Amino acid sequence: MNQGKVIILLIVLCLITLWVAAQNNSDGMPAAFQSLIGDLKLKVDTTTPPEDSLTKKIRIFRAERGSLSFDTVIKYQIESQQSNDTKRPKEYYLNLLDECQHGYAHHLIENILINLYRQCFTEKEVDQLVEFYKTSVGKRMMIDILMITATAGTAIQQIVKVTSEKIDQKVKTGEKKNN
Repeated sequence: MNQGKVIILLIVLCLITLWVAAQNNSDGMPAAFQSLIGDLKLKVDTTTPPEDSLTKKIRIFRAERGSLSFDTVIKYQIESQQSNDTKRPKEYYLNLLDECQHGYAHHLIENILINLYRQCFTEKEVDQLVEFYKTSVGKRMMIDILMITATAGTAIQQIVKVTSEKIDQKVKTGEKKNN
């Protein structure tokens, strides 16, 4: 797999993080995200995947990714939700996190992810992904991409907020957009 495919995969992983919080269209996917991937339709499947060599390699690949994983995203989302929730006790979020990391929910999430990887990648491509994540640049990217995403996400939210406020002000005053 060439470096371009790896970069695209990482961008998609970052976008999926944003997708969870995005406003959905009728297909359950943000329109901007849909325009990026075109007509690619993946089937969400919670059934247990076959225990063949491809599934075993996908498990290895997911383990190699370490901090750049859906488990990290889920943990972050639960912690973020907890910090904004004044109604539920801390134990609720501890139980939710435990269920998503070790319980039946984890089992379903694992099945979904493995089945999606099986739809997207061949066994040879998974081998190449594993090899990439074993390299020094692959290991470094796992850390750096999270920092880049978090930093850019915060900055982008601020830019959108300021831009939105400016547009609101223009609309209120009747000012038209300069082309």
